[in-house]
Amino acid sequence: MERYLAAGKEYIRHHLPQQALVSAVLFGAAPLIAGVENLSQAETAQLLDFYAVLPGMILLIPIFLPEQNPDIRDLIRSKYTSMGSIYLIRILLSALMMVLLTTAFVWMLKQGGCSFPAGKFLPAALSGMIFLGGLGAAAYALSGNPVIGYMASLAYYLFAFGTGEKYLGNWFLFSLSAGGYTEKRYLAVTGLICLLMAVWVSIHKERS
Repeated sequence: MERYLAAGKEYIRHHLPQQALVSAVLFGAAPLIAGVENLSQAETAQLLDFYAVLPGMILLIPIFLPEQNPDIRDLIRSKYTSMGSIYLIRILLSALMMVLLTTAFVWMLKQGGCSFPAGKFLPAALSGMIFLGGLGAAAYALSGNPVIGYMASLAYYLFAFGTGEKYLGNWFLFSLSAGGYTEKRYLAVTGLICLLMAVWVSIHKERS
C-alpha cells in the first residue's frame, strides 16, 4: 500500500500540478472567449459542450507520460510495483481534479446568472471530458506517442464539430447543445472503456 501511496504522491508532486494549471487557465479564459454571464440554457449547453470538454485531454492523456523517462520506468520495474495499479491511481487523481475544476466552473456559471440545471449539465460535461481524454489515452497507449493521443482527440472533436451529428449517432460529442442527454451516457461508458484498454495495452507493452 505504501508503494502505491508513494506513486500517487509522486504524480501529484511532479506531473498533476502542471496539467491542472493548464486546465484551470483554460477554464479561466472562458469569460474572455465566450462570456459566462446571464447565458440561457441553450447557450450554457454550447459552452460546456464545445469548451469545457477540452481539459479532459489535458488531464487524462498524459497518465503514461512519466514512463517516457527510462530512469523512472526502470525504477518502477525494480520495485516490483504493479503498473496497472499505478496507472489507475493516476486516472483517479486526474479524474478528481477534473471533477473539482468542472464543478468550480459550473458554480461560476451559476454565480454569473446563467440559467441551466447544474445537476444535469455537470455530469454531461464530465462525460464529454472522459470520452475525449479516454480516446486520446487509448491512442497514446497504442502508438506509444503522446502527440498521436492529442491528435486523435482533436480529430474527433473537429469531426464532431463539422459533420459529426449526422454520422456519430450516440457518440456525438456535442449532443447537449442539440438538446440530447442520452448520448452522454454512451460517451462516459466508452471513455471509461478506452481508459481501461489503454491501461491494459500499456501493461502488456511494459512486459514485452
